[in-house]
Amino acid sequence: MLDNLCEELMVEILTRLPPKSLLQFRSVSKSLHSCIDSPGFIRRHTSRSPQRLAFTHLVGHNYIKEYGDDVFCTLHAEDQLPLRGYIGITAVKFPHRNINIVGSCNGILCLLGCKDGVISLWNPSIMRQLTLPDCPRRCIYGLGIGFGFDPITDDNKIVSIPINGNGKGESSFVYALKTGAWRPIVSPMPLYSKSLSRSVYLNGVLHWVVGRCFPDSEQVEVGYIMTLDLRTHVFGMIALPKPCWETRRLATIQGSLAVITIVGDDSWVWVRRDADDSWSVVLESRANQVGFGVTKVLELSNSGDLLLDDVSDGFQVYNPKTGVRSLLVDFNDTSSLVNMNMYVESLHLLHMGTACEINHLFLQEKNKKKPNLVTSFKSISENDCLDYLFQYF
Repeated sequence: MLDNLCEELMVEILTRLPPKSLLQFRSVSKSLHSCIDSPGFIRRHTSRSPQRLAFTHLVGHNYIKEYGDDVFCTLHAEDQLPLRGYIGITAVKFPHRNINIVGSCNGILCLLGCKDGVISLWNPSIMRQLTLPDCPRRCIYGLGIGFGFDPITDDNKIVSIPINGNGKGESSFVYALKTGAWRPIVSPMPLYSKSLSRSVYLNGVLHWVVGRCFPDSEQVEVGYIMTLDLRTHVFGMIALPKPCWETRRLATIQGSLAVITIVGDDSWVWVRRDADDSWSVVLESRANQVGFGVTKVLELSNSGDLLLDDVSDGFQVYNPKTGVRSLLVDFNDTSSLVNMNMYVESLHLLHMGTACEINHLFLQEKNKKKPNLVTSFKSISENDCLDYLFQYF
């Protein structure tokens, strides 16, 4: 029956299915296996997958926001924000303890070991991980790590730059998944004294806020946004908006680069317009208002609302049109919400790394799913597959 189904129609349907179903369909026939495993199909499926959210939770009320011994992750669709609770939300353990998410791209989360500096890649949609070989220079803080995608070579890349600048001749390194090796690249110019922000990936380019020190002083002066083109491995620079007394956070909003500047208890979120290289304020938060000190921003694609990490009020949803803020709740009384990242469901890493043990945690209620005729890898048949595809759509 699969042979009678138009190939274009079959691919059109398959690219809209979740990864879990696609993993099962690979066992139906050689043709389906070959189709789903092809790089072109994986790229197309990733481009059509809706944006999702990964929230990091720390077990116990230990308010170290960067890492903890016991952390787990909850995975959400954009319409499943934890405003009231986590009923039906998947909660899973990270593949390692003492980790921090330093980047997300193509459905892959880049994880950094907070104690050993080991870098690994994790796809929570298909529960596969890949541990990278040791970088020639280890980083345990995450500020010197970048993760993104090179559209020319169709490859994900990890970058390691010196946290404290290149004044001592330290090299930068790039790891490409296809080659499986680290190689040095030309160090950034002009020299900077310190990396102040985690990297943000946008349109083939990584971005960091870097600072310069005053002569004969340990005081750091914010300098500029350093960029690295993943296609050419050439560093560049972008001027920061003014005033920018303290700028240590980057984001992407409305498909553009954004920065968060803080002065005392006041904060601003700026968006850069590439057409004229200008900055405009999209959010201003004063200390005398409800909430202040925004430290992280994510934009929801389905509504335009902003997810904020606020120093005083924690994680919340902000509607720019109405000014209304809604607080996100913790998973339970023994955990704390400590981080949030965007990702998409994908099949990347399907043929790389190893399978992770699936550890679901604290589930309060089973998901109520649509009837699924695909029950196991052994019992699935071509007829079941076709029935499922047509019923689902």
